[in-house]
Amino acid sequence: MTWSPTAHQITPFLHVPDLQQAVALFVDTLGFELVHSESNYVYLEFGGAGLRVLEERGRRLQLDGKARMAVYVDVPDVDALYAWLQPRLAQLPITDVEPPRDKTWRQREFSVRLPDRDWLTFGQPVRP
Repeated sequence: MTWSPTAHQITPFLHVPDLQQAVALFVDTLGFELVHSESNYVYLEFGGAGLRVLEERGRRLQLDGKARMAVYVDVPDVDALYAWLQPRLAQLPITDVEPPRDKTWRQREFSVRLPDRDWLTFGQPVRP
């Protein structure tokens, strides 16, 4: 039997200069549900789909004036996906792969650096 990758959803990961302002827009105005909150991070849901928002007050815009956005892929088993990808990930520079780790925001994640130097992150919830 071979393992095949499965994703629940691909989640935008927005970087904003003011988290309170962003939360007010998404929750109060647009009807998103606040699911998890930390000092500079929130996880929101709307109709079952997720949105991650990280406050970065000093983050600079790109030369074209646009903010950057990371991509987050929700998967059912981060460790199985990492093991399946490991032979290919081993071909990348060691600084371009962050192995699976439990994060304080109750997600187990691993990340791969994209060509634009931002990150693609795969994650799953860590149950309390």
